Amino acid sequence: MYHRSRVFASVFPVPSLSHTTPTPIATPDLGYAGPGQSFGSPFVSNASGQHRAVRRNLAWSTATRFLSLPKLPLGDTSLDLQQTPKTAEVEESLRYLLVGEGKGEDGHEESLVDWYTNEAGLHFANFVRPTLEELWDKEMDLRHSWDALQQTQQILHQVQHLYLQPFNDHIIPLLYHDGSSSTIRPNKPEQTQAHSTNWKLRRDIHATFAHCLPPQRFSKALSYVLYDAGCRLFHIYVRHDGVVVSSTSENTVEFRERVMTLLRGLEQVGLGGDNAQKAFAHAMNRLVDSFILSHYLKVDWYSKKSVVPHLRMWIKDGFCPLVELVLGCLKCDPSQVEPTELQQWQDMALGRLGRARVDNLFDFVINWNKSLGAIMDIKEYLRLSGAKQHLTSSFSQQVSRRLLHAGATTTYILNVYIYVIRAFHELEPKGVLLERVARPIRRYLKDREDTARIIILSLLTDLTDNVGDKFAPGSELSYEIASEMQKPIANLSPDQDEELNWNDMNWQPLPTDASPDYKKAKVEDVIWFLLTLWDRENFIDELKNILGNHLLRCQDPEYEKEIRLLELIKIRLGDDKLQACEVMLRDVLDSKRINSSIRASGASQLLPSPQGYPSTPQSSRQSGPGPSTPSIPPPQGPRLNAQILSSFFWPPLREDDFLVPDQIQALQKEYESRFERIKGMRKLRWMNALGDGTITLEFADRTEEFEKLTPWQVSVIYAFQPQPSEEWAGGQGKGKGKQKVSGVTRNVDQLRDMLEMDEQLVYQALAFWVGKSVLRETHPETYEVIEEASSSNKDSDAAAAAQEIAEVQAQAQAGAVKTQADLLQEKKDVYMSFIFGMLTNQGNLPLQRILMMMRMMVQGGFPFGADELKGLLGEMVTAEKVVNMGGNVYGIRKG
Repeated sequence: MYHRSRVFASVFPVPSLSHTTPTPIATPDLGYAGPGQSFGSPFVSNASGQHRAVRRNLAWSTATRFLSLPKLPLGDTSLDLQQTPKTAEVEESLRYLLVGEGKGEDGHEESLVDWYTNEAGLHFANFVRPTLEELWDKEMDLRHSWDALQQTQQILHQVQHLYLQPFNDHIIPLLYHDGSSSTIRPNKPEQTQAHSTNWKLRRDIHATFAHCLPPQRFSKALSYVLYDAGCRLFHIYVRHDGVVVSSTSENTVEFRERVMTLLRGLEQVGLGGDNAQKAFAHAMNRLVDSFILSHYLKVDWYSKKSVVPHLRMWIKDGFCPLVELVLGCLKCDPSQVEPTELQQWQDMALGRLGRARVDNLFDFVINWNKSLGAIMDIKEYLRLSGAKQHLTSSFSQQVSRRLLHAGATTTYILNVYIYVIRAFHELEPKGVLLERVARPIRRYLKDREDTARIIILSLLTDLTDNVGDKFAPGSELSYEIASEMQKPIANLSPDQDEELNWNDMNWQPLPTDASPDYKKAKVEDVIWFLLTLWDRENFIDELKNILGNHLLRCQDPEYEKEIRLLELIKIRLGDDKLQACEVMLRDVLDSKRINSSIRASGASQLLPSPQGYPSTPQSSRQSGPGPSTPSIPPPQGPRLNAQILSSFFWPPLREDDFLVPDQIQALQKEYESRFERIKGMRKLRWMNALGDGTITLEFADRTEEFEKLTPWQVSVIYAFQPQPSEEWAGGQGKGKGKQKVSGVTRNVDQLRDMLEMDEQLVYQALAFWVGKSVLRETHPETYEVIEEASSSNKDSDAAAAAQEIAEVQAQAQAGAVKTQADLLQEKKDVYMSFIFGMLTNQGNLPLQRILMMMRMMVQGGFPFGADELKGLLGEMVTAEKVVNMGGNVYGIRKG
């Protein structure tokens, strides 16, 4: 502005810019002197109007020469010392121009105050502004902001003193004593012309100061200084600017005084206006984030307490006093913090802390309950508006990214789901949030095939059994699920309504964001959430299969955990669908009593089991002739226990048919006869594939005992005893030296014919015994008993390879209950024939229509889903019986 004015004045002279000229611009017209009058006097009474211009110009020249500012560089220390002495002529000129007849008339003449204001602006533009531009125009490191602001404040303070001292000493006193001064504001009569003139000059000077500084750079520097001051005062060690905090302690009182001095100085030179307040707001916003990050973001893993009360206390006793101090230095109105503002700042800080906690909520969940303090912080955060929506969205994304993928095992997902249930019950007891965030986890668990099996097996696992590391990271069993079985059963009446329980001191109203049909279940513990993953009927069917397989292998004679599990399920799902499970449990309990009754009836061959639990068949056998024969010579003979099952209530069981050893067959017949006498001629049908046995094998150089063998493994090794029709010399006692003893040899075809056993079971049993170094494969599909143990690498490697194969095969054959895949394989031909006939009669049909028709029309129903049906149709497409028309529509292949 001043540069443009000076350029214009260099071409077209402007009186306001020529005010330092001590003489008038043009000679005024004074008229002629009359008779008896002195010549040339400007004070002639009859020429006062004409002489006023001359007098004003003379007074103007004297006053402006006296008030003109020194034309010296800014760094000169004598800048404010050179002052022309004030004479009577100067005093008279100032009074004449300010309060006398020389005042400007109707705004047509420039006033002395306006001239002085312009003089200050020109002086600032010529001598001060270049220095400030040199300081602020260059790139500046934020860490040098303190020095830049202090230097700027010192320069402007010195210049302001230079401008205001002559004005306050010589102009303001004359205006103040002018009784005719009018007020600038009618509603404030106490403000005289002197006050308004002083205010206007300060305003113009401060505006000049503010406009000479780059606003964004100045605001950024001031914001950094205030942020740095807050970090030092509150000992914040984690900062947004990356500055490493010094380990030496700083005097807080001295530093606080330094900050206050700087802010007061900036306000005095006009730099404490709106820009300073915006920079202060930005600094305080960053300060709150840094304070939370430095002091409260860490989780208290030991005391497990919330940090929200401490955060609120810091806002009240630390943050608010700092804000009031800064606002007081900047002379803001108002400078006191209102109670509503305090509450808003506390909610703002709580929101920052809550969002930071929610971003790490998945980590807090998997570390439950060590992270109880962080969960309590989030619970306080949920009281804010929009917090629940943010938590639901953020946690669902974390779960989808870190949990619901193929790399996570089902056991791990179940454990995390249990942690989610426990943590969200603490966050919101009503369960609305849990319902939202758990929906994708439940849907993902339902799609996994082994979920139900892991849940039920874990519920049936005994935590007190220290045999093996059952809950190792790679194990399928879940420790969290098993530990839930140790908790007491919640005994709630089915008619009890939580909303009408007037004695519940922990009652809470329904959440405002709950759906209209929301109703909390009477029992909502971890087991309830696990058992309701599926529909009730589907879960009961899966429970029957797993419970049946477990009961046939259970070693607890009292079945305490099984009884407890059924009671838990009754409470949570009702007992109307559990009759089959109760019958299954009663069968195994009755079998124990029947075995005791049969033994007590005097059957000499049926002795009590040393373990005291039913197991069928359990056998020991006497060897035949020949030293190379594996023999079983217990002195008391073989023993047998049986489990009597009600086939109608049990799930489909394995029915592999093969011959068991003759001694076991004799024991079975004896057991049948005794059972018929006890149970009134009821018949038994033996299912040999479901038993287990313990045998002892004697070789030429060793004796070995094997436990928990499957019946087909026992039958296969028993078949390696020499038959009565076979000649067996073995070479023992013949010749003069020691001869190597050879064992009995059998091939696969012989074993299949002798035992009438499925070839797959034969291979599995042979692989098992090869892995145990009992048999060796001498030729393809031909095996021999290893009478004398050998340390050769060949036999060891073959045994190790065979054991791996046997373990894989045994895992596939381990289940006593038929799986869905087994049932589908058994009836695959029936289903394919039905599909072929239906497509022949009705033409092309979509997959869902075929599934519906099979469930309605196939005898016994079609207890499978769309995936299994699609697999059957795929096999028929491969066999070129049907063709996929596209869009899951199938039809008969023609031609």
